[in-house]
Amino acid sequence: MQHDKRLLKMLPGLLSLTAAAVVHGQEQPGGSGFVLEELVVTAQKREQSLQEVPIALSAFGGDAIKQLGATDFTGLTSVTPGFSVSGASAAFPSPYIRGIGSNVTSVGSDPSVGVYIDGVYASRKGGALSDLMDIQRVEVLKGPQGTLFGRNAIGGAINIITAKPENALAGRVGVEVGSYNSRAISGVVNVPLVDGTLLLRASGSARKRDGWQDNVLGGPDGDSRDRANARVKLAWLPSDSVDVAFSSSWNRTDEVATYAEGVIADPGLIGGLPVGELAQVDDDEKALNGNRNPWGLPSDRGPLVPIFERSMRAHALEVSWDINEALTLTSLTAYRTYETSAAREYDGTEYLIGNNEISTEGNDTFSQEFRVNGGSDTADWFVGASASREAADMRFMIGLADILGANGGQPFYEDSFVQADTDSYALYGDYTWHVGSNLNVTVGGRYSYDDKSIDYGNPPQVDGAAGLGGLGFIMPIPVQFLDADGNPYATELSESWTDFSPRLVVDYFVNNDIMLFASLARGYKSGGFNTYPSVVQDATSPDFLKVVAETTVPVDPETTLNLELGVKSSWLDERLVLNASVYAMEYDELQVEVITGQTVQLANAGKATSRGVEAEANYQLAPGLKVMLNAAWMDTEYDEFFRGGVDYAGTPLRFSPKWTGSLGVDYSIQLPDIGELRTFVNYAYKGDHLLSETYEEGSYSMLNARFSLYSSNGAWELALFGNNLTDESYLSNYVEQVAGFGFTSANRNEPRTYGAELVYQL
Repeated sequence: MQHDKRLLKMLPGLLSLTAAAVVHGQEQPGGSGFVLEELVVTAQKREQSLQEVPIALSAFGGDAIKQLGATDFTGLTSVTPGFSVSGASAAFPSPYIRGIGSNVTSVGSDPSVGVYIDGVYASRKGGALSDLMDIQRVEVLKGPQGTLFGRNAIGGAINIITAKPENALAGRVGVEVGSYNSRAISGVVNVPLVDGTLLLRASGSARKRDGWQDNVLGGPDGDSRDRANARVKLAWLPSDSVDVAFSSSWNRTDEVATYAEGVIADPGLIGGLPVGELAQVDDDEKALNGNRNPWGLPSDRGPLVPIFERSMRAHALEVSWDINEALTLTSLTAYRTYETSAAREYDGTEYLIGNNEISTEGNDTFSQEFRVNGGSDTADWFVGASASREAADMRFMIGLADILGANGGQPFYEDSFVQADTDSYALYGDYTWHVGSNLNVTVGGRYSYDDKSIDYGNPPQVDGAAGLGGLGFIMPIPVQFLDADGNPYATELSESWTDFSPRLVVDYFVNNDIMLFASLARGYKSGGFNTYPSVVQDATSPDFLKVVAETTVPVDPETTLNLELGVKSSWLDERLVLNASVYAMEYDELQVEVITGQTVQLANAGKATSRGVEAEANYQLAPGLKVMLNAAWMDTEYDEFFRGGVDYAGTPLRFSPKWTGSLGVDYSIQLPDIGELRTFVNYAYKGDHLLSETYEEGSYSMLNARFSLYSSNGAWELALFGNNLTDESYLSNYVEQVAGFGFTSANRNEPRTYGAELVYQL
């Protein structure tokens, strides 16, 4: 009941803010023949106009995505109130919505914002990000989506819908060149193999770019791009009542990630040596320093080079059967698999003094969902059941400086493996009662059962490092985690959790143009496991640094309750769309990373709250001229959170700036005998925000633009574009090291980039 009491106290203020938004919109009506284009979404498992969905939702069609220069969903953050992305690598995104997200990459934990591609859940960061190639639309749902999307959508959901095959012969090809030797090619072909019955759509893209971070030590520059994607979609329409859709996609990524920047937080001795006297160690010295490259990384990618390699495949079969005019049965079967290899160097210096990680991950996920949709004049509803089986494994080697000085400044490394299996089942339903012509009441809920098992081990380390006194080399010493009896550390754990996440929504249409809504929804993130043992004692021997470890303990599930009030409205004969929402959320048992001595642990933080106001406006000022404006105010804080003996109660959540906003202008003019000239400019602002509980990043703004020339017959498009035109520089990620290191590290955003694109319609 504490959830309800606290949220209800905020209700009067939220009501007044919503009322103010409605009054502000009731200004002079206009009269014109041009209107804003309607966007249809499927956020509630059925097709609806965006303006009829009682959810805080930002949606972007394929054209808007191109104008924004968004090559993946991270490019939508500047125009989506309350949406941020963190990550030490562009390939490992950590989405945050309204301050809720997770930077944890371990297979023992889950993300806090769900990513769905054509209805299929992408369960891990390593498999969630892919290029937005041949996309129909992207929907960003804000607030817990436990009923509609299920577990691990506690902060919200990103729903990506790819383009469907059409009954027409068509295609296009595009080429792009730009700064940092960027080059890309893409293509789409749509073929009706059997007119009206069997339709094929195939798309592909490849993108390369040199790194923009100069490597002064030699070797590859940081933050390069090398990605290739392909997708095939086949639609079979054997009758008017049956629709069968098969899709298969593939992705390959082989990139140098962003180099970390060292931040010396506590200058002094590290491992018994002054920071300035630590000797450089490069890949040429690996023979002297033991085997720091046990998995044979390429010779130009030693321990100081961050890399990301991925091979991913996804297959899905969706069958829809219209049983009658009122009932539709849908089956969605999917299999996703990927393998990644990554190396990260966290201390941000030219020396191997900090946390240097090499990891490999494999993931296989099978899922099956059945859903029945029904509709009538009095109600719309759906019921469904889903099951999934995920098998994930990770092996990682982490090198650390000897912070105790017991080995004269020599670092050590730890080689570990994790195998995690997750079985998830859910029963769900949602019922919207059309009480009258203007009033709808929706009641829904999802029952979830999650069963997780984890095998964790630290195999014996056999390759020691011989002492080379006086040479100044830093030589890795293998570390062996041991249990209390002195045996090699290994554990097998399993745990299961159940949850019921309901939602209640009331929406009221004041008239055909204004809808008010109120909702109360619960979200759930399943529990998990630490994949690092808790260090309680350490000792040394000539061959190993031996660490006595406690048994890994489960982490409790995370839940949230969200109270939201909103308005969706159109004005001036549908030339102006104004949407606004106010919300208050309370979180219990937040799963956060906690530094404990010499390890990083996953733990429950206790309680946190978030409240805010979000508003979006689209205004068609004149034929060919549209203005887009969005703004958000957010106030978050931990109510209960102790970390490392420090009480962080009252501290804002990470990636939750108090103020964000953007202004976009889309202007087109006709050029006689040539075609259409289109200018799209977007300015975005993000206020001060925490990257960790101990570091605040200042405010910054971004300016992007695209200038396009379309031929009069629609056969080609020539565009010039630029991103971050003011060359704004800021930290996008911040990593705190374990106790005793005296430094942290961070990653920086991309600088100004620009380029040209030519698209030809076949």
